Order: sequence, then structure tokens, then C-alpha cells
Amino acid sequence: MSILRFSVILAAIFCCDLSAAAEPPPAGQDHELEELGVNRYTAPSIAQIFKQLDELKPVRYDDLKRELPQTSGASREQKALMFGQLIADGFLIVEAERKSLIDNFGRVLMQQAHALGVGDRVMRHSASLTELGRHGEWPRMRQELITTQADVEQAMLELRDEKMAHLISLGGWLRGLEMCARAVENDFSPERAQALAQPDLVDYFANELKTLPPAVAQSALFQKVRAGTKTLQPFLNKRPNALTRDDIRAIRGQANELNNAIQRGE
Repeated sequence: MSILRFSVILAAIFCCDLSAAAEPPPAGQDHELEELGVNRYTAPSIAQIFKQLDELKPVRYDDLKRELPQTSGASREQKALMFGQLIADGFLIVEAERKSLIDNFGRVLMQQAHALGVGDRVMRHSASLTELGRHGEWPRMRQELITTQADVEQAMLELRDEKMAHLISLGGWLRGLEMCARAVENDFSPERAQALAQPDLVDYFANELKTLPPAVAQSALFQKVRAGTKTLQPFLNKRPNALTRDDIRAIRGQANELNNAIQRGE
């Protein structure tokens, strides 16, 4: 199977209308991808995600910065959520053009990739990402992130581990949801708020969380993630033109709470 252009890892990292962001897989692959748990929710175009984040500017880095997640002591499922978060954090660093953060991002990316068992796939890109970031070659770094993500997607497909792929996607989506909600809250308009109305996506993740193995689903972390996602559903299921500033504030607060819980593992 050839490396796909679209990634399993981050389903709509940056809280956009997925029907517009996704593209169909190459002819003849759609049935195979569905069997592997890859569908239009777990295969958006990363380039389109960058474009839509650009459209939500200004995204104030200082409002969203945080320590990059560390996976020491984390369960495998928590590591998957954190890896998705990390890629979202990488997109934020690129958007903010913070050269001083590139080396640390590269180190943490490799640590988390090894923790997930895909270090060999990421290693080939890590040096390139660091070098491009140091030189401020942001468009090329974006492309390298896209390629890196495609390689990790391929590794997940080969492992046939669709549950982990969904959790990586969920982690990235939650971190991106927080970013987008903050950007809209800082510069609210009904038009900008429409980017956060995404009923199909939040319902999809809510349903996926119901299919986890009992030992995982009953852990404190995943009980909280499941409850928090359920809390988000009424807001994200609203008509796009009905979202208010208070709604956006509630979405951002809930997403932030979940992202912090994922980092803590509780």
C-alpha cells in the first residue's frame, strides 16, 4: 500500500468543517481503508487544516502556549491522545514562527514517536523539521509536517490498530478545538464562530469512545474524556449561526479542561 496523502492521526485538528477538509482516498482504496478504521473523519487534508487555521488568525501564541506533553508513565491509550496533541502544538509553533521552540519540539516528537512504536518512521523527518525551523523556512516545515504525518499514518495502517489511530485523532482534535475556540473568542463574530459548529465530528468521537475496551473505558481519564465530549455535543450541534460568544467560551473552557486532564492522565 502506498503512503497516503492524508493522515490517520489528526482528525480535524483545527476544528473545521470536515466535509470540506477531507478528500476521497485514491480509487480502489476506500473499502480497504474503511476496514482499517480510516474514514472521512480520520483522513482530512493537513494542508487544508493549515489553510483554515490561517483563516482564523489572529491566533495569539501566548494565549495558547503550554509545556509540550511528556509520556513518561502514561498508558498506551493516553500516549495516543498526547501524540495528537503534540502535532497540534507543532502546528501552533509553526503558525507563530517561534524558532526558539523548534529544537525542543523535535526532541519531544521523537520521544513520543518512540513511545508509540513509530520512532523509525519519524526519525527520517525529525532532523529536517528541526533544520527548517531553525532557518525559519516555515512553508517547507509545514510540508515536512504533512509528510511526517503521512508516514505515521502508514505505520498505523500496517499495525492495523484503528483504535489507537482514533485516539490520536481525538487528542489532536481536542487541542485544535481549544486553539480555534480561543481565536474566535478573542475576535468574535458570528461568521468566525461558524467554524466551531461540527455536529458530525463531535458525535463521531463520542460514539468511538463508547467502543473502547472496558479496562480503558473505565479508567478515570477516559471517563472524564467521555463525559467532556458529551458536554461539548450540545454546543457543537448548534446551528452555525446560533453560536454565541458565551458558547465559544464554554467550548474553549471544556476543551482546555480535557487537554489538561490528558496531560495529567486523570
